[in-house]
Amino acid sequence: MLDAAFPVFESKYVKETSKTYPVAINGKTRTELTLALDATQQQVEELLMQDPAVIKWLDGKPPKKIIYVKNKMINVVV
Repeated sequence: MLDAAFPVFESKYVKETSKTYPVAINGKTRTELTLALDATQQQVEELLMQDPAVIKWLDGKPPKKIIYVKNKMINVVV
């Protein structure tokens, strides 16, 4: 006989707090970046410019435009 209680559902354990975004540089997906769901555009840009894969593909050039589509993707135009 089994005397274990049925587990109680707790929403805090199933709530997502981060998402992995594909990062495209000049239209081609080059890497992925995991960010918090509540990240702002400025925070995304700061983290993006610190990522080694992004730095490699920028080749020392500053990005002309960074397009961040929340819950979709990040695009960097060089």
